[in-house]
Amino acid sequence: MQTKKQLSIKGFVLPAIALCSLLLSWNAAHAALVTYSFTGSVGNVSGALKATLPAGSSMLGTFQFESATPPSGTVRYLGAVQNLSLTIGTYSVNLDPSGSTNVIRMAYNSPSGDLRGLRTSVTGASIGEFAPEHFRLNLAYDNGRAITGTTLQNPPSLGNLTSTRWRLVFENIDGKTVRIQGALNNLTAVPLPAAVLLFGAGLISLVGLGAGGLRNLRRTQA
Repeated sequence: MQTKKQLSIKGFVLPAIALCSLLLSWNAAHAALVTYSFTGSVGNVSGALKATLPAGSSMLGTFQFESATPPSGTVRYLGAVQNLSLTIGTYSVNLDPSGSTNVIRMAYNSPSGDLRGLRTSVTGASIGEFAPEHFRLNLAYDNGRAITGTTLQNPPSLGNLTSTRWRLVFENIDGKTVRIQGALNNLTAVPLPAAVLLFGAGLISLVGLGAGGLRNLRRTQA
């Protein structure tokens, strides 16, 4: 009798624990870091940068943002970008977490068209007298709707856009700026954030523990 009671408790307690883990992982899945990778090409280069970053160079990078960042106003998400790395040829920069700029902004169904923009402070090696200051990414659609709402979870595909520009800006101690810029060739979401995988694992555990509990109860009753 005591053994049956213990197995009965175990049959309900373990699934309950798994359910709690499942709910925690579900919340994490909804507030997950989302990663995008992108590639592009260099179109225009300021004179001071041409020796190091010639036109025609390839560009690749990744950025990561917190999808649950609350908006400031209606279309600005301050501090949403958690990570960014950019490589042009052999030169690379990364997100500067102590910088003054970190924002994703959007305009949805505005008179000038849809727009999604990202701007972050960056850090990297200086080129001559110029140090990397910020990176900008602008995705725009001039006619119609490419963005289906002002949330961070569903960025538009490049095929729906009329403009996919990126820009890396450098600045010297006198405040003079130079830049390298071009267009994106590809923008791809990295499949399934880790929190989503955790949610799936929790669901499998819950089903398995529930089935195991039922089998134990049947054996004690037989």
